[in-house]
Amino acid sequence: MPLLLRRSFTLITLAAALLAAVLPTAALSPASAASPEAYRIVVLGDSVSVGYEPIEEIKNGTAAPYGYADRLLEQSLFRTRSTLANYAILGLTAPGLANLLQGAADGKTLQAADLQNFSSFDPRVVAYADGVAGRTRELAADLAKADLVVLTIGGNDFSPLIKAAVEGQSAASASQIIQDGFGMRMNDYTEDLDKVMVGLHALAPDARIVMSDQYLPLFKGHELYPLLLDKVKELSKALDLFAESTNERGIPLKVAHVSGKFAGKESSYTYFNLFDNFDIHPKQPGYEAMAQAFAETIWDDGYRKPAPRAEEVPVSVVINGKEPPSKPTLIKGTTFLALRDVANAVGAELKWNQAKKTATFNKSGKEVVVTIGSNTVYVDGIARPLQNPAYFQKEGKDVKTYVPLAIVSDSLDYQVVFRKPIMTVFINS
Repeated sequence: MPLLLRRSFTLITLAAALLAAVLPTAALSPASAASPEAYRIVVLGDSVSVGYEPIEEIKNGTAAPYGYADRLLEQSLFRTRSTLANYAILGLTAPGLANLLQGAADGKTLQAADLQNFSSFDPRVVAYADGVAGRTRELAADLAKADLVVLTIGGNDFSPLIKAAVEGQSAASASQIIQDGFGMRMNDYTEDLDKVMVGLHALAPDARIVMSDQYLPLFKGHELYPLLLDKVKELSKALDLFAESTNERGIPLKVAHVSGKFAGKESSYTYFNLFDNFDIHPKQPGYEAMAQAFAETIWDDGYRKPAPRAEEVPVSVVINGKEPPSKPTLIKGTTFLALRDVANAVGAELKWNQAKKTATFNKSGKEVVVTIGSNTVYVDGIARPLQNPAYFQKEGKDVKTYVPLAIVSDSLDYQVVFRKPIMTVFINS
């Protein structure tokens, strides 16, 4: 969680609703979970890494969170087969994360109380933390195979200092509390963070590690805003120096500078409300800004989005990182793709038999034969039923064979992931 966290009972009760919406880990495609070539992302940290938002839809269990980590999965899918496992815990501190990683290293099943003191939290949040802490062996296995580890941690470490300053204090007294306590808290934080990074690198020796700095969710007109913004900048510089020192020790850590994206936009990027059970988690624009900061740190080409769609186009399709020229169609609830576009995107051979109205797709020893109007597809000579048959569609002077998306996912062993928040199907060979 970021700076200025207040553990109000209302916030924590709402956070507990995530239990029904977020699993500690998520394999996003049946084909990808066991695929050794998949790019594996592991998420650690606090409620910001969980993707928490204090909104009624989550409170009522009718919506899943859509945070920066969810967006990073999409960014990775733009580039390659990808999977994501999320072990973030609401309210987690840096010492708590160090204890979680130590449990994973020891192969020891833990409980929430083994990580840190959760006594002030709603019991359902404690149950959530128990669930993650009890899966340390699975965490260790995922980290051992990880290509990338991303995390947010530190907001809960600094929040007691900020809370002491803003509650019932004059501006002068609050400023003094912050000035006197920040340096000591910073020293404790970097010491704990060092333990986290050493333990994390031991568990994930082949992974790049990217953590965020801390954004300031205080509105710009608040009297403490200038001081706290200076402290946020100070923390960001300290984390850069910390990353340099860890890199010198062979730990590949980078810092995603989220704070700069939020500066001056706090009112539109966070839920901060000083007067009524205030919450400081990101709104959707804030989570997207975080994802942008992470993506710009991880990938040279930065943050990607699907191309704008016409109204009649139901979804975007991205095949091996590119959107094909022919747009998908939707017929009776089934999405169809032009088989030629799939073949071109993955470098496959596609042959057309005019007499039989049959298309034969060959790639890496796999052969798929599709006949126009037939409810059967042949995969390596074996017949498989097809609920919705292929059809012709004329595009200018060309006539293309359109096939159901199921042919690509079920017959070609490609990873196919549908991401509803951005209405995009990712296909990676």
